[in-house]
Amino acid sequence: MGHHQDIRPVQRDNPTEGSYRLYFRSGHYDKRYPGPNVTTWDKVLDLLPQGGHVIDYGCGNGRYLLRLQERAGRAAGYDINPAALEILAQRAVEMGWKDLKVLGPNPEALTAHVRACGQADLILCLFGVLAHIEAREERLTVLRQMRRMLRRGTGHLLISVPNRRRRFWHEQRKAGPKAKGLIRYTRVIDGTEVGLPYQLYDPATLQAELAEAGFWIKSIEAESVLPESWLTSHNALRRIDTVLTRICPAALGYGLIAVATP
Repeated sequence: MGHHQDIRPVQRDNPTEGSYRLYFRSGHYDKRYPGPNVTTWDKVLDLLPQGGHVIDYGCGNGRYLLRLQERAGRAAGYDINPAALEILAQRAVEMGWKDLKVLGPNPEALTAHVRACGQADLILCLFGVLAHIEAREERLTVLRQMRRMLRRGTGHLLISVPNRRRRFWHEQRKAGPKAKGLIRYTRVIDGTEVGLPYQLYDPATLQAELAEAGFWIKSIEAESVLPESWLTSHNALRRIDTVLTRICPAALGYGLIAVATP
């Protein structure tokens, strides 16, 4: 039997949740992204005051959130993926972070958290979390929920999305112009085909969605110039990318990263 015949598609009601369940439990996510993007991490530290309240929306297994133990006074991670939440909870216990709130998959858990702990100083929505929501109205609903969870006047949203000018050209051609940047891409993990929807952006479309959800956009910049998986594994490339990203126009970045206020 040929190799391609051994590939099994993920069978889940929610293809994104099912695909990421396999991605996390297989250990492939940790191997591909063992740490944060340094440029993004610097923005996190700039925006979160010492002792502040942070919510990581789409936290995954805590690639960014767990590194904020000494910085945050209150912290919560939300995800729709039970596998990611299990890993996050286990790692928090191992670190002795007893008061980290691990929330999900029901979004009502976020509402209850904010009701109990107050609005956040910083909400993270990083690495294409928003882009995995296919319907535009659903993305706007999520953005509006995040806006309500932020502290008025001082709160910030830090959000990153994939750039349509740099990503998935073949998939975009296949989807056609009517798809408006919505594509599907696949990869194979341990013999299982993992398929994910992805809404690609440019600076104008990201700004439009944030504004329609009620945000004031402070900045939209390039998140990186080189692919993220290169930066988290290679120190030399990370240093080069840090320099390149400072001078790269947002429209040419591998990803786009925005800072917005409610």
